[in-house]
Amino acid sequence: MDIIGHLAVIEHAGVSGAEVWEDDAVLALFPNLAHCHEWAYGRLRRTIDGPPEDAEPSRTAKLIESHIITDWVIHYGPRLTPQPRRVGWAYREMHQATEAMDRFFDDALKLGIATSDPREHDTREHLERDFGHTSVECALDFKVGSHVADTAREDGLRTSLARLHDLEWARELASGVFAETGGYTKEGDDKLSRTMSEYGEWARSIRHPEDFAALTLCTRYGWGYDRRTVDYVLDFLHTVERGLDKGLADQLVDEVVAAVADPQTMAISR
Repeated sequence: MDIIGHLAVIEHAGVSGAEVWEDDAVLALFPNLAHCHEWAYGRLRRTIDGPPEDAEPSRTAKLIESHIITDWVIHYGPRLTPQPRRVGWAYREMHQATEAMDRFFDDALKLGIATSDPREHDTREHLERDFGHTSVECALDFKVGSHVADTAREDGLRTSLARLHDLEWARELASGVFAETGGYTKEGDDKLSRTMSEYGEWARSIRHPEDFAALTLCTRYGWGYDRRTVDYVLDFLHTVERGLDKGLADQLVDEVVAAVADPQTMAISR
């Protein structure tokens, strides 16, 4: 799941209400913004495998936990195994994208959308895995995009993310969240600033909530955010969406919502 998918399941699981599309949005998306997945996965493991905590987690910690649970289930399945195994929905369904990957890049080069070929700068195995699982996750967001468009949720999300364009505010957000949760990232300030600025720019430039998914791919390959490029990526992602197995997608959403609502369902012993 991408931006709107993450927020939708957090609301559906009851962790946050409509405010997840407003002030809570930057907290729910914090692992992406601050590149702190390693810490967040470790914290999730301590929560599930360790003794019960004396105190309830803060709202910030719970929103971050909900994000990282979603990531785990999508990639590695509904159980928190000792080691991650690529057996989750994203890897089971990524063939829907990888089978069309060469045509996608070939056409982008012919149209002048891409100025360099990603296949020349990566191994085939890694590129297919990265492109494939990212594409199907982005395409999955289209299941909720039309429900968010032209609503108070879209307006709230735009307003919340637009604040990230103020880099001083974004830096204070990151330092405050890390101080509150004991979190960390191994990435430097430059990368965090660049990512947060991108999200802020997206919030100002999208025409429809589905554009967020296209911009995720554009950023991955250094492509522009112009309308022609975004529409090209959207056309591809809609094709991917039409090929997704509806039963598997519905099962995934149920598994994610159940795990977010009660993380202990992820314990191996259950």
